[in-house]
Amino acid sequence: MVGSEAAKHAGGCACGEVRFGFYEPITNMLACHCRSCQYASGGGPAYQFDVQRGQFRVTRGHPREHLTLSEAGNAITRFFCGTCGTQLYSLSEGAPDVCSVKVGTLDEPLTFKPRMHRWLSEAPRWHPLRRLARRFSQNP
Repeated sequence: MVGSEAAKHAGGCACGEVRFGFYEPITNMLACHCRSCQYASGGGPAYQFDVQRGQFRVTRGHPREHLTLSEAGNAITRFFCGTCGTQLYSLSEGAPDVCSVKVGTLDEPLTFKPRMHRWLSEAPRWHPLRRLARRFSQNP
């Protein structure tokens, strides 16, 4: 279990009230273009990656929660900072062992490269796509 000790990766919100840490491996680096993610991101896709839920821990603060439903009807809980509003991570009942973390919340996000784009059927036509990434109309 990861506690407040140093983690391989760390991140948090813009104001610093909420902090988290996790250990590798990082999986499923992606851009999700579904409408729910567009609302959460403020317009574009949600750039995110997955980590094992058991490896992820909030190390400072208490994020707020907002529940939505996926296209498949699964409950998705989105966590955000109640002070600055930064979207941090989400949990889905459709993938109970996975924590999807927003790339922009990482202290060092520079190694992120989306390996797939999903829900392109709902993407704005103007959004550029990474050429080498796999592409899916909906969930793969």
